[in-house]
Amino acid sequence: MRNLLLSVFFIFITGLSSCTKLLEDDFPEFNDDWVINNIMIAGDSIEVEITKTTSVNGKGNPPVEDALVKLMFENGTFDLSYDENSATYKLNQQIETNKEYRFEIYDASRELKTSFNQIIPAPQPILTIEHIDVAGVNDEGVSHPAVKIEVPNNASKDYFYVNIRLLERNQYEDAQDDNRIAILNIEDPILLNEGVPFPLFSNEIMTGDSQEVLINYTTSGASSSGGGPWVADTFPLVVELWTLNEAYYEFLKQNYQYENSRYPIIGSGNQAAISNFDNIEGAYGINAGYSYVKTDTIYPSGTENYFDQ
Repeated sequence: MRNLLLSVFFIFITGLSSCTKLLEDDFPEFNDDWVINNIMIAGDSIEVEITKTTSVNGKGNPPVEDALVKLMFENGTFDLSYDENSATYKLNQQIETNKEYRFEIYDASRELKTSFNQIIPAPQPILTIEHIDVAGVNDEGVSHPAVKIEVPNNASKDYFYVNIRLLERNQYEDAQDDNRIAILNIEDPILLNEGVPFPLFSNEIMTGDSQEVLINYTTSGASSSGGGPWVADTFPLVVELWTLNEAYYEFLKQNYQYENSRYPIIGSGNQAAISNFDNIEGAYGINAGYSYVKTDTIYPSGTENYFDQ
């Protein structure tokens, strides 16, 4: 019996060995195509990033330092200067809304690589805003806050994104700490219509002259007093309403699908990879932008003296 088991094991191992195939790592040559990213934010200066694609074994995207970037704006033509510190092409001119910018980009031999136009929409206002300290509870009974904003609904289609930014003590003016914010329990029909887990929306299904949008969020902790219910910690915050052009709206939606298709869950079925948004002719990259408005500091209940501590 023992000899029989050894024979079966030997045959099994031999069979597996016969199926072994050496994985080749000699990949074909990779085209070093250009990647051109032009994200324009109203009020900021102009900055265009140009890099080259690399193979799977590459380390980062090497910058293109010898391009010629021309901007046609109103009745003038401007050359963007290459900045070695940021590895981008810059022009110290404030970006304006509702005006057309035309870019032409040439390679080192001064042949036209690509050209594109850009218009940044005017920012739409936040008509009203309300902070709700306790907007709901989770399955464990811990509450979460929410922000409710009212936005205009115009005849022309608008695209929006809401950024809720917490303010850090001792960094009041230049606070950039967003890591304690998480959007959760999307239940507003305007947000649900987009199918993404962040506050991106358009006026596609809005009715009337304005629309309220409810955004549930949570921070990194909760507290309880005297054995009472657990209540989410809140902090002073500002709310930004971004008015996007259509390209930026499409980028945010497709980038979410792209990131989630890159690493499919094993056993969840076949999931085809989705390419990222790309609207640069003759190269890869993004040409998009937005304007925004932001509120004054909002103090949820109990945080009125937060910065005096």
